[in-house]
Order: sequence, then C-alpha cells, then structure tokens
Amino acid sequence: MENRDNEWWAGYTGDPFGNMGQGLCENCKRRAIDRSEDPKSVLCKECREELIRKKKRRILCIGAGAAVVCICAAGVLLAVGALKKQHTQEAEAALEEISDTKDVLESKDSSEARDMSENEDVQEPDKGQESTSLTAENGYILTEMNELLDALEKDPEDINTAFRLTDIGMKYGYYDYASYAINQYIAERDISDKQYRKVIGYVDKLNIYYDTCDLSDELVEQVYEDIGEDGDPYEAMEQYCEAMSVYIGSKNYDQALVYYCLGSMTADDEARMNYLKECIEINPYYFDAQAQIATYYRRQGELEQARQILEEIYAVNKEDYAVLRSYATLELVEGNLEKGLDYALRAYELYEEGNYVVDTYIVALVANGRVEEAKELAGEYEGKDYEFDEEFYRFLDGNMTLEEYYIGD
Repeated sequence: MENRDNEWWAGYTGDPFGNMGQGLCENCKRRAIDRSEDPKSVLCKECREELIRKKKRRILCIGAGAAVVCICAAGVLLAVGALKKQHTQEAEAALEEISDTKDVLESKDSSEARDMSENEDVQEPDKGQESTSLTAENGYILTEMNELLDALEKDPEDINTAFRLTDIGMKYGYYDYASYAINQYIAERDISDKQYRKVIGYVDKLNIYYDTCDLSDELVEQVYEDIGEDGDPYEAMEQYCEAMSVYIGSKNYDQALVYYCLGSMTADDEARMNYLKECIEINPYYFDAQAQIATYYRRQGELEQARQILEEIYAVNKEDYAVLRSYATLELVEGNLEKGLDYALRAYELYEEGNYVVDTYIVALVANGRVEEAKELAGEYEGKDYEFDEEFYRFLDGNMTLEEYYIGD
C-alpha cells in the first residue's frame, strides 16, 4: 500500500531574495512571487509549476517505510530535491553598510524606543486552553504573520512590526517570512546595535539552513547521476543517506534539517523515526516531522500516542496543513467523523496542493455520507490529471474501511 502520509520538505522553500520587491505568492502566502516568466504573475515559482504539472507528480512509498521518491515524466528523482538556497548575503551586506554609517548615539529617547522591540521576543505558546486570540502564541502563526505583512504594507516604517514578523518567522521555521521582513523592511533602516546583532544572528542562521538545503540538492543530483533514471530506488536512498550522514554534527549545516532529510529518505521505519525524533529534539517546530511521527503511530494502531503528539503540536500551530491533515485521519479512524471532516476541510482550504490533502478531504466527505459531493470533487481533480492511488478508489467504492485505509502497511 502506498503511504499517503509522508511529506518530504522541511520548513518553506523558495528564493524570496531573488524577487524580494515583488511580495509573497497569493496562493501559498509563503514564498516570493516569481515574475521571471510572466510580469503579471501573482504566484511563486513552485505554485506556478504545480499548476502546470496538474498534480502529475505523486509519491511512491518504498516498502513499509515512509522514505519516498517522486515519479516525474523524466523518471525517478529523490524526493528531498527542489529545496532552494536562499541568498541572504544581500541582506547581510546591506546591514553591514548600515552598521558602518549609522550614528549609534542619535538620542537616548530614540535609542530606547528602538530597543523596545528587542524586548518583544516571541513567547512560548500557551499549550493550555485554546484562546480565540489569533496570535502566534495561541497557535495562529500564519494568521498573525499575514496580518503583520498587511500592516507593513500600509506602514513600511514600523520597525517594531518588522521585528515582530521576523521573530515569529525565525522561531517557528517560516524562514521566507523572516527573510522577506529583513530584506524589505529592516535591511535599509537605521537600527540599534542590539537590533543589528540580532538580525545578523538571524542571517547567519538562514545561511546555514539554506546551505543545508543546497547540500541536499547537490547530493540528490549526484545520486541521480550515479544511478540513472531507471536505477534502484533503494540504492538511491541508501546512497543519499550515506552521503548526508557524513554531515551529522557539522556546525556548518542545520542539524535539524540534516536529520529531517535522513528521516525522509530512510526506508527502515525504526531508523526513520529515530532521525525524525532527533530532528524535533533539536527544533520542535518542524511541524511536518511531528505530523509524520504521529502518522507512523496511527498506522501502527497506537492511536493514543498519535493523539498525544498531535494535541501538543496543534496547540503550537493550528494552521499547519500537515498537522491538520494528520489530525483529520486520526479523528476519522477513531470514528469522530465530523471532527475529521473539519480538520480535513481546514487543511484543504489552507493548502489544497499539499500531498494527499485533497485525498483526505474526499475520504472525509465519503465518511460523512457526502458521497456524491466527494465523487464530484474527485472527478474534478481527475480532469486536472491528478492521480489518486488504488486504495483511494477502493475506499471510494465502498470496498475498504477507514481502519483498513488508515491503519497498517
């Protein structure tokens, strides 16, 4: 059975510094608009290409593990590919120039006012009773960041808002938001020494993170060259993991991302879980890694363990589609059909292009008795050349139960 629950990217990908003056993609709200081919485009490169591909790319699970390879028209590609390096040197250079020319002693009052933003670090999310306040601390990370972006578009000089957006993005791993805020609203501003040091620290972290993305791309390309388009995918994954494992412990590479990549490309379940747990031990805000671990426990029938993980991470982020989708499948298999549909719908509305998001939503519709609506939606996506797997059709036709669909290999 194919694994419908594995995502292979970490954080958010793209190259926002390449088109920094052009705003964020209107579809995903995460990456910079790419107008290299169409000056009127409102989409990033990834979303535009996703629309062009019409979902032809699907995920093929190898054995019982969640290590995956992408099936493309050109052949077999390792799934960790497509992570793009972010060129933060532009922001760093601008900040260094500012540091050399600014007057640190403008006035005591002005300095104190600017330094206030340094005391507005993002607080630890409240994991207790859910609040209706749509802030990052209450789990509405994307909502607050988008509101902050809107505020900055209206008032680009609001340095406190720029730092708030940057702090949230850096803390929770939404690096495109953070780098966009730095380059667009902070890099050319006269800021205090404390703020400057803070931003340079962020830039260093971004460089390390995207250097690791670049490393993964290079390893993918090397493996692809070595095994060829028709090579053994097991051999490809083994070769990739062997090469990536060399960088465990290296200070030059983001260790959480290194472990995430290894977890995403390891066929053995036990090794995969160990890698993903190492990832979130270093950085608990790898939401997809958390969702993958919960999904693993759900497939093993360990539903209480899966729920515990999802409850904890959902308290931190109520707007990550991988978490919402994983939560939907758990609620469905436990018989909480309305809740399952609610989570599936939210994931679908948030990011329908996510892997198997539409599949989960359609399954939830069927489980709630909305069969005709589900089949109509499935037909709509089939018309876009979207490829559902065999088990999906078996469930849709009533030949597979939710438990059979969501538990077991």
